[in-house]
This record gives sequence, C-alpha cells and structure tokens, in this order.
Amino acid sequence: TSCQGNSASDVMVKVGPLCVDKYEASIWSSQDGTGTAYGVLAGQTAYPGGFPANGNWTTQLYAVSRAGVLPSTSVTWFQAQQACALSGKRLLTNAEWQMAAAGTPDNANCNVSSGAVANTGANASCYSYHQVNDMVGNVWEWVADWMQGNGTDGNNWAPSTGDAGTGYGSDLMYGTNPAQWQGANSTNLPAALGRGGYWDNGADAGVFALDADFAPSNSVSTLGFRCAR
Repeated sequence: TSCQGNSASDVMVKVGPLCVDKYEASIWSSQDGTGTAYGVLAGQTAYPGGFPANGNWTTQLYAVSRAGVLPSTSVTWFQAQQACALSGKRLLTNAEWQMAAAGTPDNANCNVSSGAVANTGANASCYSYHQVNDMVGNVWEWVADWMQGNGTDGNNWAPSTGDAGTGYGSDLMYGTNPAQWQGANSTNLPAALGRGGYWDNGADAGVFALDADFAPSNSVSTLGFRCAR
C-alpha cells in the first residue's frame, strides 16, 4: 500500500499498480540525491561528457524525486530514460502519466504563468488525486512513448534525408513521423511525447496537454521528466 524510493530523499507514491515519483526528477551524481546536481541551470546543458545526449553513458547519474530543488531540464529523452534505469526505475508510458495526473487542478494552483521554473513541490496545491506533485506546469515531462507515421513514400529514414548525426548513427527509421523540433545533429528522428505543459503555458497547460513536436534527441530548458517503477 506504500512505495519506497531509493532513499529518504527519493519520494514515490502509489498510483494503481505503480510507484511514481512524487516530484519531477532531478539528476544527481549519487542515488540518494546528494553530491552534484545536473541540468538544473535553466537554458544550459550541464551534464558531464560521460553522460551524453544519446544516453550511451560511461558516467552513471541518477534520477531522484526530491522535494525543494529545481527539476533537471535540458535533458534528452535518452538521458532521462537512462537516469531512470540507473535508479531502478523507468519513464512512465503516456497512459500511465495520464492515470497519475488525474485530479491535478488546472492553472491557478500550478506553476503555469510565472515565467520561471520553480522548486519541486513549491506549488503546494498542485497535486493529483494520487498525491503526485506538479504534473501540470513547471516543466514539460518526457514519457516513454514515441510517435510514428505511415511512411508511405518509403523515404522517411535517416540516410535518405541526411544523417541523424554521429551520436545517433544512420540506422533505418522507416515510417517515422519527423518531429518539428529536432535539436542538434538529428534531422529525421520521430517525435517523443511531452506531457503537462510548462511554467509559461498559461491556460494551455493541463492534465491533457501533450506536445509531440520534440525529437527524443532534443533538449530544452522547459522539458524535464519523472520516473516510475
């Protein structure tokens, strides 16, 4: 009937059959949320070279659901996925995120119009029926799902339209639906989903807000994540 994170600072809550991070994740050098925090400087990618954008790490970093800190942003989907995995967790699916977000109040109770990211849990009234905080506003949150299209012309794959960049190789991606916001060195990756909205979306933020413009290789200061197990 209860959930336990990896330390007293790593707070998870019960959502149906899942344990879900109560707070948006921050990425740390230690699994207990101590040491160096990464990706917490808005607009800057502060991750070490051993934890690259493509997720093929040599340095282990950890996702922690910690209250009262800035969530990690400017993180690619690949980095978010691996930070969860190294913590014994995973990204929520789109459907699981929707389940966990139910009952989160819209707008006024959440950080949707402040113009800046807030510390996790700072908006004390912004929580779901399941006591999950900040699922509306603050930062967009990566979920596990990617979007793909029909690929009817047979040409929607990386080598035909330009290499996806050395960090991602030139593997076949037939039938992709290329995201509008691809990020650096990726020209034909499918869209990965972000949920909830961010600190400046106003009325557009909410429990049904979905963004499918981001490639999984993209990283921006408005986009973070949380994990589950």
